[in-house]
Amino acid sequence: MNIVFVLCDALRPDHLGCYGYQKGTSPFIDKLAGEGVLFLNTVSNCNHTLPGLISAFTGLYQTTHKIDGPANFQRWGSLWQGEKTPFMQLRDNGYVVGGQDPEIYKHLGFDVEVKDIAVSVETHKNSRFFLWYRPETTHLPYNPPPPYDTLFMPAGYEISDTTREKLNLVKNKLIIHRPGFVSRLENGEDDPISKPGYERTYGITTFTEEERPAVVALYDGEVRSLDDEIKRYADKLERLNLLDETIFIITSDHGEQLLERGALGHSSCSMEGTLYDENIKIPLIIRCPRLLPQGRIIKKQVSQVDIMPTIFDMLGLAIQGTVDGKSLLPLIREERTDFHEVAYAMTQPCGWQLMKGDDRMLYCLRTPDWKLIRFNDPRSSVSEDYRLYNLQNDPGEEVNLASENPQITERLKKKLELWINGGKTL
Repeated sequence: MNIVFVLCDALRPDHLGCYGYQKGTSPFIDKLAGEGVLFLNTVSNCNHTLPGLISAFTGLYQTTHKIDGPANFQRWGSLWQGEKTPFMQLRDNGYVVGGQDPEIYKHLGFDVEVKDIAVSVETHKNSRFFLWYRPETTHLPYNPPPPYDTLFMPAGYEISDTTREKLNLVKNKLIIHRPGFVSRLENGEDDPISKPGYERTYGITTFTEEERPAVVALYDGEVRSLDDEIKRYADKLERLNLLDETIFIITSDHGEQLLERGALGHSSCSMEGTLYDENIKIPLIIRCPRLLPQGRIIKKQVSQVDIMPTIFDMLGLAIQGTVDGKSLLPLIREERTDFHEVAYAMTQPCGWQLMKGDDRMLYCLRTPDWKLIRFNDPRSSVSEDYRLYNLQNDPGEEVNLASENPQITERLKKKLELWINGGKTL
């Protein structure tokens, strides 16, 4: 079996048809979901890219792999000293392992650079391959090509001159934050991740609720453009008679705020990242008709760290060394009914734009019914703040119930703190 692992940057599941969205943004992704397994409740490990990708690639939570920001990124090589990553283990088992941005992810240990999945599939069609790629189509800026730039604009929606100026920022800037925030870029600090074609840009503005439909229309246009891109990958595999011989995975690194709570983007873009569901719920679709049932929908909550253990299980391999995630194959095959539905996440409010000396961090524990978020700010007189949300009654996470439910708060708090300190996660 081959593996094509597509991690779509900032792709929200609730803007895909297979997750119930009604605007026609994802006809091909919906088709793949119908031919594979769709996970309705998948939680990312972080609210910015690099930590989430490492969690997906290693099966390790951020509390284990430690790559939580620019400072630890600089020490990545020493953190992994002597460890054999899953990519290295796949290479040992005869796979060509290819991925994006080797200058950034070199310590994961892959062989070849992937600039286009379709091209790489053609190049390695006679080998067993594991190829991953991160399309940035749904990452800010949102500037979809025609006709998708206007396709999802509400009928009769009139764009004022003021709104047009704001939309111009949305179409052209990587970082868009409200007044009062300052990015690493604006502060003149060096960016540890710098590559040609990815020069960071910023804009400062606020949006009204009346402007949200126009912003969402641009994002939806990007989702539709991404759908075409993924179709191109699958078409190449099909032309080479490899599609049904490939484990085809679609997921994301994190979610994306679309002006919920007033912010746009994720933590590295909005400068005010959170762990609310719009920022940590991600899609997960796995298609492999030779190994998996078609059209299966999994409602149980799973985690980003479960993806790599599942891939290895499907290949009949065992991951060597530490792993926090668990294989989802028994759940898919309905061989396991006692699946433990607890997921964890953490993020800096400013993600990769965190400035030196800023030690703020957010942590959360999520079950199907409850979410507990811990806010840590060493600079504040109240260094810790806990917020509890009933996800069944309050899916928008608007009412903090921590003080009204002290027993639930305390029980989840103990589990969350155990995870933060590197303890057992169950």
